[in-house]
Amino acid sequence: MSEIEVPSLHNEKRLTFRLLSYWNRIRGERSMPLLRDIAIHEIQELWHFTFTIDVRDRAHPVFQYFGSELRVIFHEDPSGSNVLDALNDVVLNNTIGGYVQCVEKKEPTMEAASFECDGKEFRYRTLCVPFSEDGETVDYIVGTTNYKIFDLS
Repeated sequence: MSEIEVPSLHNEKRLTFRLLSYWNRIRGERSMPLLRDIAIHEIQELWHFTFTIDVRDRAHPVFQYFGSELRVIFHEDPSGSNVLDALNDVVLNNTIGGYVQCVEKKEPTMEAASFECDGKEFRYRTLCVPFSEDGETVDYIVGTTNYKIFDLS
C-alpha cells in the first residue's frame, strides 16, 4: 500500500488527515478496518463532515450516511440515494466521485484539486478510506470532503 504521510490526529486541523490518521489507528496491522470498528464518539467532531458509501453492490453504490455539515455545504442529503445518480451534480461528482479509485485500489485515496462551474472556482480536498467485512473486499467507503468557492468575475 502506498503510504500518505499523516500528521498527528490531535494537532491536525485538516479533516482529510484527521480521518486518515483515525483509519490507520483502527485498522492496526490489517489491510482495512471493519466498518463496525468506527467508534463515532472518538471522532464526533469529524463525523459530521463524513460520508459513507455502501459499495457491496458495485452496480448500485448507495450513500449510507451523509454528515450534517456536508448536508449544509452541499444543500442536500443524498443518504439512501444511488451514488451514481447523485454524481450527476457537478460539485458532488468532482469532490466525491473519486471513491471508485479507493474501491479499486483497496487503499486510501486523497485528492486536492479545483474545477470551474457557473463562473466560480471550487477548490476542494477529499479523502476516501476503504472498509471491509472480510478483510479482502471493499464493502464500504468512508470519506470526508470540503471546498472553498471563489468568484471568477
